[in-house]
Amino acid sequence: MRFAFLLMLLSGCSRDAKPITLGGRTMGTTWSLRLDAGAASVRQSDLQQQLDAWDAILSHWQTDSAISRFNDSASTDWVAVPAELLEVVELAQQIGSETDHTLDITLAPLIDLWGFGATGRRDSPPTETQIASAKAKCGRQHLQTRHDPPALRKDIPELRINVSAVAEGWALDKLARQLELAQVSHLLLEIGGEVLARGEWRVGIQTPAAPPGELAQTLLLKDQSIATSGVYRQHFSVAGKEYAHILDPRTGRPIEHNLSSVSVIHASAAQADGFATALLVLGPDDGRRLAEKLGLRVIWFEREK
Repeated sequence: MRFAFLLMLLSGCSRDAKPITLGGRTMGTTWSLRLDAGAASVRQSDLQQQLDAWDAILSHWQTDSAISRFNDSASTDWVAVPAELLEVVELAQQIGSETDHTLDITLAPLIDLWGFGATGRRDSPPTETQIASAKAKCGRQHLQTRHDPPALRKDIPELRINVSAVAEGWALDKLARQLELAQVSHLLLEIGGEVLARGEWRVGIQTPAAPPGELAQTLLLKDQSIATSGVYRQHFSVAGKEYAHILDPRTGRPIEHNLSSVSVIHASAAQADGFATALLVLGPDDGRRLAEKLGLRVIWFEREK
Protein backbone atom coordinates (compact mmCIF):
# COMPACT_ATOMS: atom_id res chain seq x y z
CA MET A 1 0.00 0.00 0.00
CA ARG A 2 1.40 3.39 -0.97
CA PHE A 3 0.42 6.56 0.87
CA ALA A 4 -0.27 9.87 -0.83
CA PHE A 5 1.14 12.96 0.80
CA LEU A 6 0.90 16.69 0.28
CA LEU A 7 3.92 18.94 0.49
CA MET A 8 3.72 22.61 -0.33
CA LEU A 9 6.61 23.70 -2.48
CA LEU A 10 7.23 27.39 -3.00
CA SER A 11 7.73 27.32 -6.74
CA GLY A 12 8.03 30.96 -7.63
CA CYS A 13 5.86 34.00 -8.29
CA SER A 14 4.37 35.74 -11.25
CA ARG A 15 6.89 38.56 -11.35
CA ASP A 16 10.22 38.54 -13.13
CA ALA A 17 12.42 39.97 -10.36
CA LYS A 18 14.06 37.43 -8.07
CA PRO A 19 12.34 37.66 -4.68
CA ILE A 20 13.98 38.09 -1.28
CA THR A 21 13.75 35.00 0.93
CA LEU A 22 13.79 35.19 4.73
CA GLY A 23 13.20 32.43 7.26
CA GLY A 24 13.81 30.83 10.61
CA ARG A 25 12.20 28.54 13.17
CA THR A 26 8.92 28.90 15.05
CA MET A 27 6.24 26.74 16.68
CA GLY A 28 8.41 23.64 16.50
CA THR A 29 8.85 23.97 12.73
CA THR A 30 10.24 26.41 10.15
CA TRP A 31 8.92 29.60 8.59
CA SER A 32 9.78 31.38 5.35
CA LEU A 33 8.84 34.58 3.60
CA ARG A 34 9.29 35.51 -0.03
CA LEU A 35 8.74 39.09 -1.11
CA ASP A 36 9.76 41.47 -3.85
CA ALA A 37 13.33 42.71 -4.00
CA GLY A 38 12.07 46.24 -3.43
CA ALA A 39 10.85 45.35 0.06
CA ALA A 40 14.33 45.32 1.54
CA SER A 41 13.18 47.24 4.63
CA VAL A 42 11.58 44.06 6.02
CA ARG A 43 13.99 42.62 8.57
CA GLN A 44 14.18 38.95 9.42
CA SER A 45 15.02 39.75 13.05
CA ASP A 46 11.80 41.74 13.47
CA LEU A 47 9.70 38.92 12.07
CA GLN A 48 11.48 36.35 14.22
CA GLN A 49 10.94 38.46 17.33
CA GLN A 50 7.22 38.65 16.63
CA LEU A 51 6.94 34.92 15.98
CA ASP A 52 8.90 34.19 19.16
CA ALA A 53 6.46 36.34 21.13
CA TRP A 54 3.48 34.40 19.77
CA ASP A 55 5.26 31.11 20.41
CA ALA A 56 5.70 32.15 24.05
CA ILE A 57 1.91 32.42 24.26
CA LEU A 58 0.66 29.50 22.15
CA SER A 59 3.30 26.77 22.45
CA HIS A 60 2.30 23.66 24.38
CA TRP A 61 5.95 22.59 24.22
CA GLN A 62 7.23 25.55 26.25
CA THR A 63 6.56 24.94 29.93
CA ASP A 64 6.38 28.67 30.70
CA SER A 65 4.09 29.67 27.81
CA ALA A 66 0.73 31.26 28.52
CA ILE A 67 -1.12 28.18 27.33
CA SER A 68 1.05 25.88 29.47
CA ARG A 69 0.40 28.01 32.54
CA PHE A 70 -3.35 27.76 31.93
CA ASN A 71 -3.07 24.01 31.40
CA ASP A 72 -1.06 23.56 34.60
CA SER A 73 -3.61 25.47 36.67
CA ALA A 74 -6.15 23.33 38.51
CA SER A 75 -8.31 26.37 39.24
CA THR A 76 -11.86 26.51 37.95
CA ASP A 77 -11.91 30.29 38.33
CA TRP A 78 -11.18 32.74 35.52
CA VAL A 79 -7.50 32.73 34.52
CA ALA A 80 -6.13 35.88 32.86
CA VAL A 81 -4.55 35.15 29.47
CA PRO A 82 -3.06 37.25 26.66
CA ALA A 83 -5.59 38.55 24.14
CA GLU A 84 -3.84 36.51 21.42
CA LEU A 85 -4.58 33.23 23.21
CA LEU A 86 -8.22 34.21 23.69
CA GLU A 87 -8.48 35.05 19.98
CA VAL A 88 -7.03 31.70 18.91
CA VAL A 89 -9.24 29.75 21.33
CA GLU A 90 -12.42 31.48 20.10
CA LEU A 91 -11.40 30.93 16.49
CA ALA A 92 -10.94 27.21 17.13
CA GLN A 93 -14.23 27.00 19.04
CA GLN A 94 -16.04 28.67 16.14
CA ILE A 95 -14.57 26.21 13.60
CA GLY A 96 -15.50 23.38 15.94
CA SER A 97 -19.10 24.57 16.01
CA GLU A 98 -19.22 24.50 12.19
CA THR A 99 -17.69 21.03 11.87
CA ASP A 100 -19.74 18.86 14.23
CA HIS A 101 -17.11 19.52 16.93
CA THR A 102 -14.49 17.42 15.12
CA LEU A 103 -12.03 20.23 15.81
CA ASP A 104 -11.67 20.17 19.59
CA ILE A 105 -8.77 22.00 21.25
CA THR A 106 -9.44 20.31 24.62
CA LEU A 107 -7.96 16.99 23.45
CA ALA A 108 -4.57 17.64 25.07
CA PRO A 109 -4.99 14.79 27.63
CA LEU A 110 -5.70 12.35 24.79
CA ILE A 111 -2.91 13.74 22.61
CA ASP A 112 -0.44 13.19 25.44
CA LEU A 113 -1.86 9.75 26.20
CA TRP A 114 -1.32 8.62 22.62
CA GLY A 115 2.26 9.93 22.67
CA PHE A 116 1.82 12.87 20.30
CA GLY A 117 2.18 15.69 22.83
CA ALA A 118 4.93 17.18 24.95
CA THR A 119 5.02 14.26 27.42
CA GLY A 120 6.88 11.92 25.06
CA ARG A 121 6.36 9.22 22.45
CA ARG A 122 5.01 5.72 22.95
CA ASP A 123 5.36 2.52 20.95
CA SER A 124 2.10 0.81 21.88
CA PRO A 125 -1.51 1.96 22.09
CA PRO A 126 -3.06 2.84 25.46
CA THR A 127 -5.70 0.61 27.05
CA GLU A 128 -9.42 1.22 26.73
CA THR A 129 -9.48 2.19 30.40
CA GLN A 130 -6.74 4.78 29.86
CA ILE A 131 -8.55 6.19 26.81
CA ALA A 132 -11.82 6.49 28.73
CA SER A 133 -10.05 8.19 31.64
CA ALA A 134 -8.33 10.75 29.37
CA LYS A 135 -11.51 11.33 27.36
CA ALA A 136 -13.35 12.25 30.58
CA LYS A 137 -10.88 15.14 31.01
CA CYS A 138 -11.73 16.59 27.59
CA GLY A 139 -14.69 18.43 26.11
CA ARG A 140 -15.06 21.84 24.51
CA GLN A 141 -18.18 22.44 26.63
CA HIS A 142 -15.91 22.63 29.70
CA LEU A 143 -14.05 25.70 28.39
CA GLN A 144 -15.36 29.27 28.65
CA THR A 145 -13.95 32.55 27.35
CA ARG A 146 -14.17 36.17 28.56
CA HIS A 147 -13.14 39.37 26.79
CA ASP A 148 -12.95 42.09 29.44
CA PRO A 149 -10.36 41.43 30.64
CA PRO A 150 -9.20 38.47 28.50
CA ALA A 151 -9.52 35.22 30.43
CA LEU A 152 -10.29 31.52 30.12
CA ARG A 153 -12.06 29.26 32.56
CA LYS A 154 -12.27 25.49 32.81
CA ASP A 155 -15.00 23.81 34.80
CA ILE A 156 -13.01 20.61 35.36
CA PRO A 157 -9.52 21.02 36.87
CA GLU A 158 -7.87 18.48 34.54
CA LEU A 159 -8.93 20.22 31.32
CA ARG A 160 -6.01 21.20 29.08
CA ILE A 161 -5.94 22.74 25.61
CA ASN A 162 -3.80 22.41 22.50
CA VAL A 163 -4.28 25.01 19.74
CA SER A 164 -1.76 23.63 17.25
CA ALA A 165 -4.53 22.90 14.72
CA VAL A 166 -5.02 26.65 14.14
CA ALA A 167 -1.94 28.38 15.59
CA GLU A 168 0.21 28.31 12.46
CA GLY A 169 -2.57 29.62 10.24
CA TRP A 170 -3.45 32.30 12.79
CA ALA A 171 0.18 33.45 12.88
CA LEU A 172 0.27 33.63 9.07
CA ASP A 173 -2.81 35.85 8.99
CA LYS A 174 -1.50 38.17 11.72
CA LEU A 175 1.96 38.47 10.21
CA ALA A 176 0.54 39.16 6.75
CA ARG A 177 -1.60 41.99 8.14
CA GLN A 178 1.44 43.53 9.82
CA LEU A 179 3.41 43.39 6.57
CA GLU A 180 0.52 44.92 4.65
CA LEU A 181 0.46 47.82 7.13
CA ALA A 182 4.16 48.25 6.29
CA GLN A 183 3.14 48.60 2.61
CA VAL A 184 4.30 45.10 1.64
CA SER A 185 1.52 43.85 -0.63
CA HIS A 186 3.18 41.06 -2.65
CA LEU A 187 4.44 38.20 -0.48
CA LEU A 188 4.37 34.48 0.15
CA LEU A 189 4.43 33.33 3.77
CA GLU A 190 4.84 29.76 4.98
CA ILE A 191 4.89 28.13 8.41
CA GLY A 192 5.26 24.37 8.65
CA GLY A 193 3.87 23.84 5.16
CA GLU A 194 0.87 26.14 5.60
CA VAL A 195 1.02 28.87 2.94
CA LEU A 196 -0.44 32.37 2.59
CA ALA A 197 -0.19 34.42 -0.60
CA ARG A 198 -0.69 38.12 -1.13
CA GLY A 199 -0.68 38.82 -4.84
CA GLU A 200 -0.19 35.96 -7.30
CA TRP A 201 2.13 33.06 -6.51
CA ARG A 202 2.37 29.55 -7.87
CA VAL A 203 2.76 26.60 -5.50
CA GLY A 204 3.20 22.93 -6.26
CA ILE A 205 1.75 19.82 -4.64
CA GLN A 206 3.99 16.75 -4.63
CA THR A 207 4.01 13.25 -3.16
CA PRO A 208 7.26 12.42 -1.31
CA ALA A 209 7.40 9.04 -3.05
CA ALA A 210 7.75 10.83 -6.39
CA PRO A 211 11.12 12.01 -7.74
CA PRO A 212 12.09 15.55 -6.65
CA GLY A 213 10.34 18.15 -8.74
CA GLU A 214 7.64 15.79 -9.99
CA LEU A 215 4.44 17.57 -8.99
CA ALA A 216 0.98 16.08 -8.61
CA GLN A 217 -0.40 19.48 -9.60
CA THR A 218 0.31 23.19 -9.35
CA LEU A 219 -1.93 25.92 -8.03
CA LEU A 220 -2.01 29.64 -8.59
CA LEU A 221 -2.76 31.29 -5.26
CA LYS A 222 -3.97 34.88 -5.39
CA ASP A 223 -4.71 36.50 -2.04
CA GLN A 224 -5.48 33.06 -0.62
CA SER A 225 -4.04 30.48 1.75
CA ILE A 226 -3.68 26.73 1.63
CA ALA A 227 -3.30 24.52 4.69
CA THR A 228 -2.79 20.77 4.85
CA SER A 229 -3.59 18.21 7.51
CA GLY A 230 -2.26 14.70 7.03
CA VAL A 231 -1.69 11.45 8.88
CA TYR A 232 1.90 11.18 7.67
CA ARG A 233 3.48 13.75 9.99
CA GLN A 234 3.41 11.72 13.19
CA HIS A 235 2.40 8.12 13.77
CA PHE A 236 3.59 4.85 15.23
CA SER A 237 3.02 1.24 14.19
CA VAL A 238 2.32 -1.88 16.24
CA ALA A 239 1.97 -5.33 14.67
CA GLY A 240 1.46 -3.78 11.24
CA LYS A 241 -1.25 -1.36 12.39
CA GLU A 242 -0.58 2.37 12.11
CA TYR A 243 -1.79 4.88 14.68
CA ALA A 244 -1.97 8.44 13.32
CA HIS A 245 -1.57 11.59 15.40
CA ILE A 246 -4.94 12.96 14.24
CA LEU A 247 -7.46 12.01 16.93
CA ASP A 248 -11.23 11.82 16.62
CA PRO A 249 -12.74 13.56 19.67
CA ARG A 250 -15.83 11.37 19.37
CA THR A 251 -13.87 8.16 19.96
CA GLY A 252 -10.70 9.35 21.67
CA ARG A 253 -8.72 7.30 19.16
CA PRO A 254 -6.68 7.98 16.00
CA ILE A 255 -8.65 8.18 12.77
CA GLU A 256 -8.76 4.94 10.79
CA HIS A 257 -10.30 5.76 7.40
CA ASN A 258 -8.41 5.81 4.09
CA LEU A 259 -8.17 9.59 3.83
CA SER A 260 -4.52 10.45 4.33
CA SER A 261 -4.41 14.17 3.61
CA VAL A 262 -6.69 17.19 3.25
CA SER A 263 -5.74 20.61 1.93
CA VAL A 264 -8.12 23.55 2.23
CA ILE A 265 -7.84 26.73 0.18
CA HIS A 266 -9.34 29.75 1.93
CA ALA A 267 -8.93 33.52 2.19
CA SER A 268 -7.92 33.02 5.84
CA ALA A 269 -4.95 30.82 6.69
CA ALA A 270 -6.36 30.20 10.17
CA GLN A 271 -9.68 29.03 8.74
CA ALA A 272 -7.90 26.82 6.21
CA ASP A 273 -5.75 25.35 8.99
CA GLY A 274 -8.66 24.49 11.28
CA PHE A 275 -10.99 23.21 8.56
CA ALA A 276 -8.27 20.94 7.14
CA THR A 277 -7.94 19.17 10.48
CA ALA A 278 -11.69 18.88 11.00
CA LEU A 279 -12.29 17.48 7.51
CA LEU A 280 -9.52 14.94 7.96
CA VAL A 281 -11.18 13.75 11.17
CA LEU A 282 -14.54 13.44 9.42
CA GLY A 283 -13.11 11.29 6.65
CA PRO A 284 -13.74 11.09 2.90
CA ASP A 285 -17.53 10.80 2.93
CA ASP A 286 -18.69 13.02 5.80
CA GLY A 287 -15.82 15.39 5.08
CA ARG A 288 -16.84 15.91 1.46
CA ARG A 289 -20.46 16.48 2.46
CA LEU A 290 -19.49 19.12 5.01
CA ALA A 291 -17.03 20.81 2.63
CA GLU A 292 -19.78 21.10 0.03
CA LYS A 293 -22.19 22.50 2.61
CA LEU A 294 -19.65 25.11 3.75
CA GLY A 295 -18.53 25.94 0.20
CA LEU A 296 -14.91 25.01 0.90
CA ARG A 297 -12.33 24.41 -1.82
CA VAL A 298 -10.57 21.18 -0.85
CA ILE A 299 -7.94 18.80 -2.24
CA TRP A 300 -8.28 15.21 -1.00
CA PHE A 301 -5.62 12.49 -1.01
CA GLU A 302 -6.44 8.90 -0.06
CA ARG A 303 -4.34 5.82 0.54
CA GLU A 304 -4.18 3.54 -2.45
CA LYS A 305 -5.89 0.24 -1.74
